[in-house]
Amino acid sequence: MIKIPLPQFNSIRFKMSVLYVVILGIILMVYSAILYFSLRYLLYHDLDGELEAKAREVGAIIQAYSQTLGQDQISFLSAVGQTIRLEKEGPDQESFSPAEARWLQNIDRYDLRRDFISVLKVDGTPLLASNDLNPRLLRFFVKVYRSGPQGEFFFKNVRSGRRDLRIVNLPYEFEAHGTYVIQIGTSIKSTIYLLKSRLIQIVVSIPLILLLTSFIGRIFALRILKPVLEITKTAEKITHEDLSARVQAKHADEEIKYLVRAFNEMISRLEKSFQYIAEFSSRVAHELKTPLAIIRGEAQVALRKERSIEEYQRVIQVNLEEAERMIKVVEDLLLLAKLEYDTGVFRFEPVELVEFFKDIGERTRVLAAEKNMIVKLNLPKERIQIQGDGLHLRRLFFNLIDNALKFSPPGSAIEIGVRPNDGRVKVSVRDQGMGISEEDLPKIFEKFFHRDRRKEASGAGTGLGLSLARSIARAHQGEIEVKSELSKGSTFTVTLPLASLH
Repeated sequence: MIKIPLPQFNSIRFKMSVLYVVILGIILMVYSAILYFSLRYLLYHDLDGELEAKAREVGAIIQAYSQTLGQDQISFLSAVGQTIRLEKEGPDQESFSPAEARWLQNIDRYDLRRDFISVLKVDGTPLLASNDLNPRLLRFFVKVYRSGPQGEFFFKNVRSGRRDLRIVNLPYEFEAHGTYVIQIGTSIKSTIYLLKSRLIQIVVSIPLILLLTSFIGRIFALRILKPVLEITKTAEKITHEDLSARVQAKHADEEIKYLVRAFNEMISRLEKSFQYIAEFSSRVAHELKTPLAIIRGEAQVALRKERSIEEYQRVIQVNLEEAERMIKVVEDLLLLAKLEYDTGVFRFEPVELVEFFKDIGERTRVLAAEKNMIVKLNLPKERIQIQGDGLHLRRLFFNLIDNALKFSPPGSAIEIGVRPNDGRVKVSVRDQGMGISEEDLPKIFEKFFHRDRRKEASGAGTGLGLSLARSIARAHQGEIEVKSELSKGSTFTVTLPLASLH
């Protein structure tokens, strides 16, 4: 008995859940990384733009002071000192020049009082620094500049003690004084705090989300696989004695519905096949039982006492006829099995029907002469060609002709007609025999079916001839139809597709 196991590492349910969580985890990590680095880029981009604007404004004010004070080196140093150290700052704003007034306004606008400012020579030698930039921190600023691409514009994050700073290094060319480097350092504590907070949120939220989605994924996996479990339970109930069980999955997904439908159709085919095998075996046993009983009975009677040579010959003849009948049944069964399950037995090739039925007509006349019957052959004048297996087509039509000869009275006529019709050809075999009742018409193509009239006829067959004929016709993409009236005869019509002529 099959037991439904709990989810294990090797189960589809576990693998689906893991795959779902892994894919979602990758998506979340990639998306979170994009968001984090986008935020980081925007924050530093805005900060760098602000630092660059501050540095250029410092350079412009120094340049303005220098033009006012003079072009000598002492005046330039005084201009730098006034800019970054605010050495002339006082309460009387009217004593300041326009450049000084502009700078004092910008100090508040740019919030420069909280920043660290230094001016270096291009080789990294300190020139002047703001008052809040102590010697130790100044040496650190010089080291930052010298560790970078000297003489070029760049930004750099540094940590000094407990301070996290972002430093801009801006080479600025002053008229008559050459190029100097303006350094401005500003705290990035708020930026780092914001980025760390966002990173913590990501690190904490992703595992929680994955834990929740793993639980949801298990539920979805169980729901998706539920029809599969139902199929398994249904398969447990199926035996060769009962194939009536079917899987019901009305609310399953489309793909699972296809699986359920295919499984149910397979069970239906198996049920039909088992029924066919059971019925077929029963009929075979019945058909072989009679000749075997006759053979045994005749042998027992012959052995009860001594018989004449003629009597022994009669017994042997009867047994031989019954053995031949059994052989005929077995041969027909083997041929039916090949026709239904092995289409490779057919060798299709062009068959010209006019010449084909002329030959059949001649052979039929020989058989009909024994019962003093007439054979009428109605063939078209034009050429008619089909793709078929000539050997099996002969078997098909001779089975129909044999039935017509067998069940028609002496002196009657048999008509064989060939008529093309709209891309197909209809071949009819008509007799003037006893006919078939309406009740028997739907059954005559069944295996081992015997009509009552056959019991009255001599040389009863195996009951497989018409089944063989229909199988051969269907293998040629054709069909057989029958029309009959009691005491007036029957007409069997075979319809086959025409082959294109080249």
